[in-house]
Amino acid sequence: MKPYSIFLSVVLVLCIGLVAGCKRPENTAAKPADKSQPMTANSSSTPEKSQLTQEQLADKKLAVYAGFYNTLVHEEDGFPEGYRMLTKKVLKGKSSDTIDFPVIENLEKMLESLRKNRAEAAEGLTETDKAADELIAAGDKLLAHEKELVPYFKDRIYKADNMAKAKTMFADLEKDYESALDALSAFGAEILKSKRAAAEKRMEALKASGDMVRYHTEEIMTLSEELLALFDDPRVPFNRNEAFSKGNSIAVKLNNAIQAQRKAADEARSKDGNVSPYYDAIRNNTGSMISDYREVRDKRSQTAFNNMLKKYDKAVQDYNSAQMKV
Repeated sequence: MKPYSIFLSVVLVLCIGLVAGCKRPENTAAKPADKSQPMTANSSSTPEKSQLTQEQLADKKLAVYAGFYNTLVHEEDGFPEGYRMLTKKVLKGKSSDTIDFPVIENLEKMLESLRKNRAEAAEGLTETDKAADELIAAGDKLLAHEKELVPYFKDRIYKADNMAKAKTMFADLEKDYESALDALSAFGAEILKSKRAAAEKRMEALKASGDMVRYHTEEIMTLSEELLALFDDPRVPFNRNEAFSKGNSIAVKLNNAIQAQRKAADEARSKDGNVSPYYDAIRNNTGSMISDYREVRDKRSQTAFNNMLKKYDKAVQDYNSAQMKV
């Protein structure tokens, strides 16, 4: 079974209006026109840097990081698809074959943009920045070998030398992809940790204010993302026992958070009736994700995993809409 990868969507910080939406698998979403740039906020609605607090600067930088992760992990033009094409077709190719060498589209521009975001000053992202450094270094190495081999395959030189140069470089190229995927996985893990820390700060403030609907909604969104993150490595199949063991625990916590949010919403409505229907939609979509997860676990269903991604994406959109109404 061909594994899919998590699509990290950044939970909005309302005061700076950041939106880093999910990229979806297959043909369920249009791609941005310039894939060297992550999906970020509309500049017309984003305050100047000097107007932002340190916490807001960190949230903004994290949102851009997540946009890069979304792009690089995307099945059609990121590391996973390049790795799949390399191992399934190129490494097994013969000089008599017509070989289309896989490249990561706009990788050079993307790495340059990632460097610029890495250089942005923001507190509390030390480990995420270190992970970004590792990803950039791995990407640079892959890019260098790509540049060397692109004309070799494009001009069909491999047919003339009977794949001689390719065979000498394949081991290094495969290591490049392994390193890039390791770095990408570590980068995604650090983004999740940073997002979890930011969510916990928001939850603490919400609990102190007595807003338990939004408190449990934050919990729901964080747990939903952590559930998807278990399957973020394209080299590892869905049937990992460790992943499902962790997934089962997260699913229980997620279900508890959903029920707690439902109870809080009912109580709030009984008092003043003022609870956005977006919170109900978040609950419904993430609750349905749990059913899809169980189908992935029990039947190794790729379709069910696709459905998990779509429903999480809808929950993010509903979350963003709910925050705009606060």
